[in-house]
Amino acid sequence: MDAAGFTSPRPAQLRRFGRVFYGAGLRMQKALSDFVREGERPDQLVMLEHDAVFTLGRNATRADILVTPDFLDANGVSVHETDRGGEVTYHGPGQIVVYPICNLRGGREDVGRLVRGLEEAMIRTAADFSIKADRLKGAPGIWVDTPRGLEKLGAVGLHLSRWITTHGIAFNVDPFLPHFKWIVPCGFTDKGVCSLKSLLGEDCPSLEVAMDHLRHHLCEVLALDLQPVIEPSRSVGALTWRHGSSGPEVLMMLRQPRHGRWWSSVTGMREPGEGPEDACRREMREEAGLTPLCLEALDLAHSFWVDPAVVRFPDPEPRFNTETCFHAEVASDAPVHLDLEEHESFRWCSPTEALTLMKWEGAKASLKRLADLKGWALDRAALEA
Repeated sequence: MDAAGFTSPRPAQLRRFGRVFYGAGLRMQKALSDFVREGERPDQLVMLEHDAVFTLGRNATRADILVTPDFLDANGVSVHETDRGGEVTYHGPGQIVVYPICNLRGGREDVGRLVRGLEEAMIRTAADFSIKADRLKGAPGIWVDTPRGLEKLGAVGLHLSRWITTHGIAFNVDPFLPHFKWIVPCGFTDKGVCSLKSLLGEDCPSLEVAMDHLRHHLCEVLALDLQPVIEPSRSVGALTWRHGSSGPEVLMMLRQPRHGRWWSSVTGMREPGEGPEDACRREMREEAGLTPLCLEALDLAHSFWVDPAVVRFPDPEPRFNTETCFHAEVASDAPVHLDLEEHESFRWCSPTEALTLMKWEGAKASLKRLADLKGWALDRAALEA
């Protein structure tokens, strides 16, 4: 093992997700860091893909974003301030994000070694695809010498609290590179950003293949001894709507206090062996007494941490869920028969009003997709409410 690596095996759990909205990712990190902090618990290695977002590190300012908020909103890019180190960076589809939630106490109190290990894993992953990447003094991450000059292939930004790490790395497989031109990436104005796709063209591996390679090298360099995990549960969201007298209307239901008292359209857990469409139809029938005229997938699935204040579990291990999203049109005159065990009231709302009532990122993203699909007028400013 080289100087960048750890030599003493450390128990760890690998959690691999698909799309995770950035706000949900922050809650996910908080839950896992609290879990790791207590007693002799395994480190956590989280691999995922974010929605399009610019994140501001502690050294960043809004001036590092070179376009207006309205422009970002029109192009579906959100902005989040974070407690990680560094300046502004971009996350989005086609990029592997890894959050190593590690306890560095007990002889591992060297965050620099962790940073070098994370860089080494990305360097080895690039080498697997015949790309020579290296470190650059004073510039965390990994860099490739291209005909256009030095370009960053992978970024590093960590936060350390009482020797527990959060945030991590971003490795570019095939993200939308023009997004990086809308910011001053990582504070550099004289260097570019690259990806496996920009370097390899049609020989670029898929995101899943690249993630397999990166996972292998992270476990090797960080000496992680992987332990079993509880797999995510599975749910569906059926954004239920109708043609009202003055335009489209979305069904919103207020959950009972014991279920969190937040507004949502139809959602529910999939039963064993049940497909997502069948689960949608059952949940619509059970929650609201409705039958869809048309049920269609929104091409959206996302994962999130399940708050134990809403759903209690018998053990302390954090739980996660993956939700597949649909929209369901119902008849304009169909009566709603509410399940009062789960919801206390309901209302039919304009799309914009429904958006302002929604609490979670996935529900808002579903409504935005449906509005785009149907050509509905939508107050985009409500997306940030």
